[in-house]
Amino acid sequence: MLYEDTLFSRFLNTLLGTIIFVLIVAGGTYYLQNSLILVKQYDAYTHWAVVLLALPILAGIISRFANITSPLFSSLFGAFAAAALLYPQYQTWWAVPPTMLDMGIYVIIVLGIGFMATQPLKTTFMMAFRMGRFSMPSFSTPGKKPARRADMTKTQRLQATGKGNTVAMMELMVGLSSLALSIFSIFFLGKG
Repeated sequence: MLYEDTLFSRFLNTLLGTIIFVLIVAGGTYYLQNSLILVKQYDAYTHWAVVLLALPILAGIISRFANITSPLFSSLFGAFAAAALLYPQYQTWWAVPPTMLDMGIYVIIVLGIGFMATQPLKTTFMMAFRMGRFSMPSFSTPGKKPARRADMTKTQRLQATGKGNTVAMMELMVGLSSLALSIFSIFFLGKG
């Protein structure tokens, strides 16, 4: 029997993406926090850069290559599950336990960076810049007929309807704000 796109299959695919996200982000963070291997070999900045940037990016890239159909939900559920698993451990690792605000910022960072890594950056940036003042050159030939709607990818269909630019801009803003929060947190946590 061929693969059918049913609600149950989407649920299983999202669950798989969530498991991948949690294993990489929570598992990697748990190992790095428990061993402090990067702090001992390098410094605290490297440690926090890996925890807040590299692990979510790795989880997003693996989710992308695993063809997760709902990367937003997988990243969302994965970020909350990782925070729920790590929160009790952070209370034992740190002298001053993190507040719920700290964990909320962690969820936002991991969610935004992880989700951004699941998206094709070239398409996201090109569509976002088309929406703004900047216009990117078109790579289509002028004499070519437009593709039939059935032959278009999801991103191309969104772009053709005009909704793609807004979606791309929102994805870009979420990713960039998470990146800014992440960099601020790396420097803040690296000092202490």
